[in-house]
Amino acid sequence: MSKPSNLVSLRITEDDLNELEARVGLDGARNRSDVIRLAIQQFLQGQPLLPEMDTVRITIGRANKMHLGQLYELQGISPETACQEGLKLYIANAIKQQAELNEKFESALEVSRAATIRREEYHE
Repeated sequence: MSKPSNLVSLRITEDDLNELEARVGLDGARNRSDVIRLAIQQFLQGQPLLPEMDTVRITIGRANKMHLGQLYELQGISPETACQEGLKLYIANAIKQQAELNEKFESALEVSRAATIRREEYHE
C-alpha cells in the first residue's frame, strides 16, 4: 500500500509540460505525477553528501548501460562506482600526460639554451 500523499500545484512552461508528457510511459511512469515523483526522487538521491562535493550527471548509450548492468551482475560494482573509478583513471592519465609534455618542453628548452652562443656583453 502506498503512503498518503499531498497535493502540490506548480506552474511550468508549455515546453516543460510537453517534455514531461513525453516521459509518460517510460521508466514505469503511468502519468505526469509519476514522472514528477521520479524526477524529484532522482534529484534528491543525487545530492552530494557534503557541501564541498558536487554531482555530475552523464548520459550513457544502450551498449554502455548493458555493460554496466553486466558488471554489476558479475562483480557487484554499481554504475556510480564504475564512473567514479573511471573518472579517477582519466584524471590520473591526464595529469601524467601533462607532466610528460612539461618534461618534453623543459628538455627542449635546455637543448635550445645550450645551443645558444653566449656573448660577453650580455653577461657580467
